[in-house]
Amino acid sequence: MAFMHTASGAAACSATDSTFQAESISYHRQFVPVADGVRLEVLDWGGTGRPLVLLAGLGNTAHVFDAIAPELARHFHVYGITRRGFGASSVPKNGYDADRLADDVMAVVKALDIDRPILAGHSIAGEELSAIGTHYQGKIAGLIYLDAAHEYAIYDQARGAYHPDLSHLSAQISRMHDDPTDKAQMTKLLNDVSVLQRSLGSELAGIAADDASTTGAPPSEPTPKELASFPAFRCFVSAQLGGVIPEDEIRQTFATSATGGVGEQKAPAFVYNAILEGEERFRAPDVPILDIVPVPRTLDLPVGSDEAKRQAADALHTRMQEQEIATLQRQQPSAKTVRIPHGHHYVFLSNPAEVVDAMTRFGEQLP
Repeated sequence: MAFMHTASGAAACSATDSTFQAESISYHRQFVPVADGVRLEVLDWGGTGRPLVLLAGLGNTAHVFDAIAPELARHFHVYGITRRGFGASSVPKNGYDADRLADDVMAVVKALDIDRPILAGHSIAGEELSAIGTHYQGKIAGLIYLDAAHEYAIYDQARGAYHPDLSHLSAQISRMHDDPTDKAQMTKLLNDVSVLQRSLGSELAGIAADDASTTGAPPSEPTPKELASFPAFRCFVSAQLGGVIPEDEIRQTFATSATGGVGEQKAPAFVYNAILEGEERFRAPDVPILDIVPVPRTLDLPVGSDEAKRQAADALHTRMQEQEIATLQRQQPSAKTVRIPHGHHYVFLSNPAEVVDAMTRFGEQLP
């Protein structure tokens, strides 16, 4: 992953003081088996009230919530689960499709006897939320999407979604080999190709807008000084996220170099690819839903030399966000949406007070 500097979040971060010990004593850690040879890291920050289970985005672990979890523990009993493939959890060769990852979460819920929790997921964890809400409806109290109700979580046939459409099309093509003259399958394949064309066009438009908006930006790679220690690298990463990421999380996701600095990412590339390939087409589940959306969102991209192109990219992404909100409201009219203007994708880091308040109010309104 690439990181870049912005002004946000930098002032609150010390490049010399380690926070690792303080963060690592704030929770109880255990490992829960969820399948043969697979166990997941589970953090328990304690607290009273309804159980709340936190699920991290792609590339992160449960430790990314180290800062906000103690605040949430004032209102909930807070747990965090590190999905397979990342951090201290097992790294099996398979089992990364959305349904299997959802089964993993519910296996932990069952093993720890967690009664009807609220599940909150960031980013790609939205697909796990939707899978759980679809297949385990009666076993949860509600779902909270932390900038996570995107196309891989709430699918809109009219707009399509690149990765889910590509996975679906691949499956269709495989079935065609069994009977290549099946007219019904041919018609369905043709329709799916049309959907993929739409979603691919949207994906290309977004990439082109982002590329244009970052033209002329300064280099975004960390310096040797920033890689020399975890506190320094933590500040470098935090500068892009709009809020300070826990050092504990950095240590979970990056290896320690021979000199004690920051090494390579721990999770192998095949894990990321398998999760993207395993995306599915979900409708909004028929359960209580809170959608926390940073809109307009402050993009975590370097600022280029052409302000007009940056504004055009921001406007495009805002339109896409509003379309996703409209899709959720259309599919699940009872869903509650909280907009946080100019928040970052890591909205629980950039706007923790607003996120805690919204999650608390949602929990208090559940039966």
